[in-house]
Amino acid sequence: MTRWKLVAVLAAVTALGGCSSGQSWAVKLTPTGLPQFVDTACGAPAVTEAWVQADSKDVWRVGFAPPAKLRELAVGQKPEGLQEKVAWQRPNGDARLTLTVRLEDGSTPAVEFTLDGLRDGKVKFEDDYLSGAEFEQERAKC
Repeated sequence: MTRWKLVAVLAAVTALGGCSSGQSWAVKLTPTGLPQFVDTACGAPAVTEAWVQADSKDVWRVGFAPPAKLRELAVGQKPEGLQEKVAWQRPNGDARLTLTVRLEDGSTPAVEFTLDGLRDGKVKFEDDYLSGAEFEQERAKC
C-alpha cells in the first residue's frame, strides 16, 4: 500500500471512529423514576420519532413535527413539537425494554434496558450499565 493510500485509510478510520448516530443513545432515570433518554452523538441528525417497547408492544411513543434536534428527552416532558402517540405505560421493573429513535436520516439507533437496571443512578450505554460518573466521562469524549 502506498503511503498516500495508508494516510487516506487512517484518516477515514479516524473520522468514522468518533461519535456516530449508530449506538449513541443512553437511558437513565429522572429523580421521579421516569426514563430519560440521552443522545451522546456529536451533531446527530434530528429526531422524527421515538418509542419504547416491551414484548414488541409500545409502552410509549412520540413523534416530532418538525424533526427536533434533541440531546435529552424524558418521559413526561413535552418539548416543542412533541406529539405523544402512546402515553407512558409503566412496565414491571424487570421487563426488557427497547428504546428506538428514528432520526431524520432514516437511521434507527436502539438501546435495550430494564428499569431495575437503572436503579441507584445507573445509566445504560453501549451494552453496559455505568455509574453516573462513568457515563459523564464517556459523554465528555465528544
